[in-house]
Amino acid sequence: MKSLFKVGLSKGKEEFIKGKLNAEHAIGLGQTPNVVPPGEADIEEHRTVEIGWHPVPGGQWIAKTALAKMITDRIHNYPDPTQHWAVIVGDYCHQLWMDEDLDIIYINEKLVKDKWTKYEVGKTKLNDEAVRQAGEMVIFQMREKQKAYNLISNNCQNFASNMLDAVQVGKHKELGTSLAVYQRVIGKGKVSDLFLEKLPEAEEQDERPPDQVVEHASQVMDETTPKLGTNETPR
Repeated sequence: MKSLFKVGLSKGKEEFIKGKLNAEHAIGLGQTPNVVPPGEADIEEHRTVEIGWHPVPGGQWIAKTALAKMITDRIHNYPDPTQHWAVIVGDYCHQLWMDEDLDIIYINEKLVKDKWTKYEVGKTKLNDEAVRQAGEMVIFQMREKQKAYNLISNNCQNFASNMLDAVQVGKHKELGTSLAVYQRVIGKGKVSDLFLEKLPEAEEQDERPPDQVVEHASQVMDETTPKLGTNETPR
């Protein structure tokens, strides 16, 4: 029994290493250049916040591993790793990605509209630089709990929900406080007092409290992400 267990562990490790190398080559793991123009965090008029997804080539290897089989056996389904989610504000996409060690990182990219399937989920008054800083802070907070990417609990959908919660109208005062603390911790940058003074008090958007906005976005992602291990298709 012990020898079979060791063989199983060895095989699982080999599958993971092989899959990791395949993923690195197929989807281009690692940090990418920031494309948001440099500037100061500031407040603007209401802007639309969307969540969007696009297919990711190379994610199929996860579905073939022993890990995927174990997850399917235990919970019967898991999110399709080939479907990648991001938060979209203005001309930029903000997203969770992975470095070469499969630890989560924040990246952004210029929006290519026909690449993404998008859903409007809320509003923000933050400018592009403030949204970028919020994205970095959200990843920092997620890494404090768990650095490694996890298909179930530390993935792009989790990031999108957390980031929407941070940037949406109704949470700007809380974001300002969190950003100030975050930047003191990492010793990089400083939120200006003027920016903090401009942040509006709590308010609702579209007659929905902030928690309902995040709940709606999470529901959209869950309903439109295929689950592997079942016969479900996007609805």
